[in-house]
Amino acid sequence: MNIIKGAIVGLVCTVILYMVPLINALSPFFGGFIGGYVAEEGAFGGFKVGILMSVLAAIPGFLLSGILAVMLADIPVLGAILAGSGILITLVIVIYTAIFGIIGAVVGGAVSDNR
Repeated sequence: MNIIKGAIVGLVCTVILYMVPLINALSPFFGGFIGGYVAEEGAFGGFKVGILMSVLAAIPGFLLSGILAVMLADIPVLGAILAGSGILITLVIVIYTAIFGIIGAVVGGAVSDNR
């Protein structure tokens, strides 16, 4: 149960920090760190928090990207280009968030284990 709580807290922190200028580049790390720390499950528990946080972040991203692709599908050439690039950009953002979120969650879990 702590892993789910940590993943939700980490995701909320990540989304909020994405809106803060100059910090938004490292927001997945900070969100993962906070989520891993809140979970208090050690480094491997932090890894689980980071994975769950990444999955929870990916679901709405790909849903919104898919909705955009369907909306733009009727435009002959430009629609296909924009839809494909939207899905590609979403994939890059999700991978970036996953990598730094998992690293931050592992570090946060390790720090909470040592206190």
